[in-house]
Amino acid sequence: MSENYTTHKAGELIDSLDNFQIWPFTENTGCPISDLHEPHLHDFYVVQYVTKGRGLHVIDFQPFDIVPNSLYFVSPQQLHIWRPEGEVDGFVLAFAEEFFKTTDPPFGSVFELEFFNSVAHSPMLHASDEQARIIHDSLALMQKEFMDKNEGYASVVRAQFHILMVQLQRMFSGHIEEGREAHEPSLVRQFKDMVSRHYASQLSIQDYADKLGVSVSRLNNAIKDAIGQTPGQVVRRELLLAAKRMLAHSDLNVSEICFKLNFEDPSYFGRFFKREAGVTPSVFRDQMREKYQQLAR
Repeated sequence: MSENYTTHKAGELIDSLDNFQIWPFTENTGCPISDLHEPHLHDFYVVQYVTKGRGLHVIDFQPFDIVPNSLYFVSPQQLHIWRPEGEVDGFVLAFAEEFFKTTDPPFGSVFELEFFNSVAHSPMLHASDEQARIIHDSLALMQKEFMDKNEGYASVVRAQFHILMVQLQRMFSGHIEEGREAHEPSLVRQFKDMVSRHYASQLSIQDYADKLGVSVSRLNNAIKDAIGQTPGQVVRRELLLAAKRMLAHSDLNVSEICFKLNFEDPSYFGRFFKREAGVTPSVFRDQMREKYQQLAR
């Protein structure tokens, strides 16, 4: 499968010893990510925190304004393009999953962090003034420790990183759950993790419930309470996003994408895609390629 956009590898841009890097988010200061203005993908995670500046950030086909006190979370294989209007300040934090997993992380996997689950949630968080101070101070301390590289710095940076992830999870959860209460957060996380791994298997909601050891009604109530969607909607959104990425990233034809995602036939896939996206797969592909070509100019 040939790809239409460049995928930047962790080994090319991130400190290979630590699988982690943090830069000031200012152009021409050595941060390779802030200087990338063409549509591209990464095979690592990125957190971009903006303290100053304006512009547009498109992540997985969705546009987000670049504004101060905002964070943008980009997961591996998300197509995105960063188009600032003038100078942008802040920080860029990049890490491979190996860095997250080392030394007793506070979460079992990166997927448990809501802000890296863009199918269910927005990949942008606008922080309050108080939250912005906490984020800025945490990132500034982390960057200084990483740059100074004094004795034991790796352990200190990893601890600071884990603290920041907990802080961001609290902020993000408070933001997305206003008016909602997740009565079974563990079940919700397990379901979303399972969907991310098995969305192309065409499992029924009964299949998911059986694998999780719960009834369909319990699963349905837990997911609706937590994110305001049914389990079926979560599965369809994940499947739709996978189809959109293949249409935008690759030269596979519609039939090949259909069978990669285990649809019965191309006509059924076409009906599914049009119902969920509002346009046919071919029209979506043409629209996205034109859109990203315009943004890259």
